Amino acid sequence: MKAILIIAHHCILPGAYKGFEEIMDKLHHDLPGTRVASTSLLDLENDLRTLLREDVESVTLLPYLLLNGQHSKNDVPRVVAKLQEEFPQIPITLLPCLGDWKEFADMVVTGIRNAQEPRSCAPSSSSAPEHRTSNLFSIELNLEGKNVLVVGGGRIALRKVKTLLPTGARITVVAPQFDPEFDALRSGEQVSLIVLKSRPYEPLDLRGIFMVFICTDQPAVNAQVSNDARARRILVNNACDYLDGDFIVPARMDFGENIAVTVSTQGRAPSLAKKLKQKIQTEWAEGLEQVEREFF
Repeated sequence: MKAILIIAHHCILPGAYKGFEEIMDKLHHDLPGTRVASTSLLDLENDLRTLLREDVESVTLLPYLLLNGQHSKNDVPRVVAKLQEEFPQIPITLLPCLGDWKEFADMVVTGIRNAQEPRSCAPSSSSAPEHRTSNLFSIELNLEGKNVLVVGGGRIALRKVKTLLPTGARITVVAPQFDPEFDALRSGEQVSLIVLKSRPYEPLDLRGIFMVFICTDQPAVNAQVSNDARARRILVNNACDYLDGDFIVPARMDFGENIAVTVSTQGRAPSLAKKLKQKIQTEWAEGLEQVEREFF
């Protein structure tokens, strides 16, 4: 299997990686059978080494940079040379940075020429604000043995971890401080399923992670985690901004051992979902438990 690794700058601004993600998606679509991954300048050495340890026959690196400066002239080639010595059997090809591509210069000239042409005063449809549709796909995931990261140590993170523990996921929680109840979760059989890291979030926390839950009250931290995860194509749930995440978690009720009912308001009204959950638990519990006993 051939692999492509795109190297981008590290950025915490929301939406910063939109164009980058579109390129990743197009590469996935147009180059089937090729492993397409991304990294930042900060994570290049670790991520490239991890990729070379996989079943790949060659790796092509693209510095997603405009200027041929310190990073593209010195830093990236140094890392590539070091890892090529470690893995001499796997060819590593380093492409020029985007700013040195002839096609890039042509694209810039074309864009400027189009911008100078007279255009209608009518507003473009692309200028309309984006809204998430309600067409969310409902799914139940098997998380047993999967690595899940929770960023945050407050009550929201605590509730999220409590719902994750029964799934058998391997949970890592990163936060400078933890709610005292976290200590109680790491007892008995659950001690092997949860790891607490008492420090601020770091991008390396995402290595080997399948899914991320963002549960902090710090917008800058939330944006960084979200962008870092998307650059690595990791599923994200943002408890503070449902529009920023890839998925939401509906309110769930278990009746007996085999029946589960979920309630969702598409992330828009958590308080309403809570009320609906309470209503169902009050009015349906006895009937559903009876059905569970009779059917199973």
